[in-house]
Amino acid sequence: MTFASGEELQRHQFRLALEDTDLTLEQVWMAYFGIGGASGLVEIQAYYYGALSLPPLERDLLAHALNETLDARGQNGRRASYGHDTLGGGSDRQE
Repeated sequence: MTFASGEELQRHQFRLALEDTDLTLEQVWMAYFGIGGASGLVEIQAYYYGALSLPPLERDLLAHALNETLDARGQNGRRASYGHDTLGGGSDRQE
């Protein structure tokens, strides 16, 4: 499956940020769901492994959930990027 390059970059950066922590994807999904994320755990797992595309809002909520959880734990280091951070502020939304 081929995704927009901005989405692929955001997914890759999310994955790197998560791998730098002791958090599980399930823990991040719980935080994501708690702030209004609409995708189920299976969809988030598929996105994480590159098998499913997520809408920009859902990707940003997932990144925010990870970043917010890391901040709450006082963990420094890599953070997940938001859609506007990828490709020099470009959007992968096609009009």
